[in-house]
Amino acid sequence: MNQLPSALPPLSAAAAEWLAGLRQFVVEQRGQRPLEKQPSPLRPPPTATESATEEQLIAEHLRHWLTTLPQLIAEGWQSTESSPAIAVTTSVAGLRAVAGLAAEPAVAAVLSCCCAVTETEYRFWCKQQPDPDWAVHWNGWAWIKTRVPAARAAEFAAYPLAAGSRHWLFRHGLAARGPVAHHSCRLYCWDGQTATMLADSFHEGVTGL
Repeated sequence: MNQLPSALPPLSAAAAEWLAGLRQFVVEQRGQRPLEKQPSPLRPPPTATESATEEQLIAEHLRHWLTTLPQLIAEGWQSTESSPAIAVTTSVAGLRAVAGLAAEPAVAAVLSCCCAVTETEYRFWCKQQPDPDWAVHWNGWAWIKTRVPAARAAEFAAYPLAAGSRHWLFRHGLAARGPVAHHSCRLYCWDGQTATMLADSFHEGVTGL
């Protein structure tokens, strides 16, 4: 039985340069545009319980996903001697989750080849340093849409909720070259105190995600 790899090869020189540039770009961007935005008058701010639950769900997912990353790279990266840079796109709650995971030895080494960013930060960086063929990096994502527009209610007809609850969509995946690329979505019920999974693989009725 083959042993699954538990450690990553070093970054290629080009990947290391791309990742260092992304990290510096993020520092500059957050100095100019703080992540925590002012609450929208159209959307109440999340409660402390909601924020903590969102962070916990993302942390649990990324803890598992990061431990599988060495195997994904062994299966899908073009070289067995190097690793790609990994841009992890997530929400503000997800950024807090990654910061917490960095203290866990089992994932800290894998995080050394990663940079956790918002989707906006990632897109702006890729405009400056495009990598359309995934030659130096991969993009993994994990974030939760906690406010789903009422217009999409028909998509959730098979998963009715009690009054006061709402649906959460946990989107996650990996953009890369080859068969390791994947994407999926979990459906949760949020009742104000607890997130309960309704479907481990939920097909959304919107395109272009």
